[in-house]
Amino acid sequence: MSESQTLSTGADSGTHDHGSGITATGSDGRLILDPDEAVESLDREDLEERYLDLKDEVWRLRRALNLNPATGELPNNGGYASPGGILARQTVAVFVDVQNMYHSAKKAYGRNLSYAKMLRACVRNRRLKRAIAYVIEREGIDQVSFLDHLRYCGFEIRKREVIERMDGSRKAEWELGMAMDMVRAAEKVDVVIVVSGNGVFADAAPMIQSKGAKFECCAFRESMSDLLIRAVDQYHVLTEDHLYK
Repeated sequence: MSESQTLSTGADSGTHDHGSGITATGSDGRLILDPDEAVESLDREDLEERYLDLKDEVWRLRRALNLNPATGELPNNGGYASPGGILARQTVAVFVDVQNMYHSAKKAYGRNLSYAKMLRACVRNRRLKRAIAYVIEREGIDQVSFLDHLRYCGFEIRKREVIERMDGSRKAEWELGMAMDMVRAAEKVDVVIVVSGNGVFADAAPMIQSKGAKFECCAFRESMSDLLIRAVDQYHVLTEDHLYK
């Protein structure tokens, strides 16, 4: 657009005198360009009003063209449809393997994961129906503050104690329990997200997808199994931006 092109908008069709130039709007309120309008005579208030009009029109056109309204990029995850977008209408359930994510963050960056930032990264503008965090209770470790923080972030808590076997070895895992919960949730939501890089969850993909839900994973790329990546419909990569400072 040249500097001499300006925009105006209104609810009714007509022309509007702005100093030495004239702009018009159609009967549907959409903007009509007047390349002959002189902008030199417009004051700051008028220019700011035109800018906001232009911004609204860009958002409307991007939605009409099925583009990301904020960036104008082509979507790669379901598309955006006016109003609100396909993604905004999707319901999501999130299942977090806390032990896996704790060790992944420590190994890759030496810091702790922000569960609030992680949840926003994988849910985005969709509707969160449930978020469940699966925790291993360890003797001598006080996790009260951590569990309270998870609840504050919106997570339900599932706890399991470490089991000591007859041979003296100790074992604690949530993979089977998580997989069963994800399969059950697939009948009630549009998207199931596992927050873990563990490739064992790839085995749950066919069952989840057979129930009509999309299956996604969210983890650090360094710890994300290639087997899991191939099994899911989409994956979300966590970075240093999703850690506590």
